[in-house]
Amino acid sequence: METLKVLAVADPAVMAYVDLKLMEQFSQPVEMDVFPWSEYYSTMMQVFEGKAYYDIIMVAGHLWKRDFVEKGYLAPITYEEEDILPVIAKEMKFAGKQYLSPSFCDGHIIVYRKSVIKEVLGKEFGDTVTPKEYYEAARKLSEAGHFIAMKADESEIFTDALPFLRMEGIDVYDAATESIQCEKEEIVNGLEKYVDLKKFALSDTDTYGNVEIAKKLQSKEAVMGVTWSGQMGVVMSDDCIEKEDLGFATFSTAWNVTWSFAISSASKNIALAEELLQFLRTKEIDQKAGSVSGAPVRKESYLSFMEKYPWYRCQLAMFEHAKLLPDLFNAGDKNGVLYHQIALALAGEKSPKEAMMDAQKEIMKLEA
Repeated sequence: METLKVLAVADPAVMAYVDLKLMEQFSQPVEMDVFPWSEYYSTMMQVFEGKAYYDIIMVAGHLWKRDFVEKGYLAPITYEEEDILPVIAKEMKFAGKQYLSPSFCDGHIIVYRKSVIKEVLGKEFGDTVTPKEYYEAARKLSEAGHFIAMKADESEIFTDALPFLRMEGIDVYDAATESIQCEKEEIVNGLEKYVDLKKFALSDTDTYGNVEIAKKLQSKEAVMGVTWSGQMGVVMSDDCIEKEDLGFATFSTAWNVTWSFAISSASKNIALAEELLQFLRTKEIDQKAGSVSGAPVRKESYLSFMEKYPWYRCQLAMFEHAKLLPDLFNAGDKNGVLYHQIALALAGEKSPKEAMMDAQKEIMKLEA
């Protein structure tokens, strides 16, 4: 029997396939190797360079899709979309062909303590919040002696900051030309606001990644923070104190990426790999995986379990508001510049204006 080899990223959502032994339910043997986010991209590139072999690799949706398709790394796949949410189904395609099979979503979710927000602001949040409203809420919470939590890990900081970079109505990449425009005053103002949030955060927020954000929200040390929808299963685990007091919202300027499975063009088992992806897209698997990730991809999964998982309603709103980045060539290199420069700004090593001007220059060199 052929053994399919799968390369996956170490995300709580992915652990559903391991912990629930979902791969073992497939008709053929599956070997799944899981690498931490900090090592994932370089490991994946070894596959594409022919230095390692996997039939299936996990791809961060539209962030990498165009790059990988145009470089010939991915094999096209064919399937019926069924009730996969339309915005997700669209992200799976490039130039009219499907290259990705959805696994789980990572979009901006605001998690907050309802009792504290109501006491300080006089009301709870609605399903969507503007970055300005979030900033003002953080300021008022700070004045009342409460703290927020912020992620500062360089590996995610660009997409964490993105709702604020967009808050004045333009995006870091021009939608029509796909060219970088992060030096514009509106973007700089947004980054200034994002960096300024540190004043209202826990003192060691510079050390936080997804794990620390979850712990601070669970323990009530932070009364508000932003995480990814694919982290909600962890946030709402049994470690959480007074889960019923947690409320959920999303940004009016949110971003979402659908982590997906793709078939390597170098795979010797493409037909069998397609069968595995079809199995992983089934309603039953989506609901089981969604119970761990907190971020399924089928509409029925949301509608059927909205009472059990109260953040699902907010996530549906997030899908409506989330704006994807353009499909970029050399996206990994270009966005890597933004991750680094925004991290320097948050650490206080550069002003937001300096960071964005330097990012503009570096990315323009990559575009040349």
